[in-house]
Amino acid sequence: MGARVVATGRREFALVQTCDEVLSLGGEAISLVGDLRDPKFVARLDRAAPQIDLLVNNAASFATYAPLEEVDPAEIDVVIDVIVRAPLRLIGHVLPGMKERRFGRIVNIGTVAAETGAHGQVAYATAKSALVGLTKSIAAETASSGITCNLVHPGLIATERITESVAQEFQRRILANTALGRAGTPEEVAQLVAFLCTPRASYITGAVIPVSGGFGVGMYARGDDATARS
Repeated sequence: MGARVVATGRREFALVQTCDEVLSLGGEAISLVGDLRDPKFVARLDRAAPQIDLLVNNAASFATYAPLEEVDPAEIDVVIDVIVRAPLRLIGHVLPGMKERRFGRIVNIGTVAAETGAHGQVAYATAKSALVGLTKSIAAETASSGITCNLVHPGLIATERITESVAQEFQRRILANTALGRAGTPEEVAQLVAFLCTPRASYITGAVIPVSGGFGVGMYARGDDATARS
């Protein structure tokens, strides 16, 4: 869509794959390997992308799946650092340039668990729920500067991490409460994120938009037979 992509993350191989896909479609992309918790990361980002018009905060971290009292406080700190503090730092860093150019698009990636809670993932749900206040506050502060800030709430999405880390039983139970009866795809989330980054989305800000296949819609969870048919 014409954007010059800087893909960031800790896994170099995955970043290279992503950039290669963008390049194969005729786009521009470079990878930047790093940890968002590193105070020096912002300086490295500046060198890679001196002008940032679009910021997508998609990094996440999970503590051990367990009741809160059994989770190491150090793991909770990591979750808060990655999901809350890193977006705060990055947004604060890019806002002056966006305000000067009077254009900017910020998209935060949350989760439906921020609204429903998540058994065994209190730290994750808590951190993601903080993005609601962050998104709405930034939207209010920047509305007169041509900047929008929105929050996307995915449901169960068939990413590599979900496939590797979330037990089939938990996935089945989530899908039983999902109207469409299936997991979403990364592409279905990306389509919304891409639209929110365009000038066409100029009248959408401070919004919390679910991409969840209708998670929680209806009074009753779907039965196993209905999920199986889907």
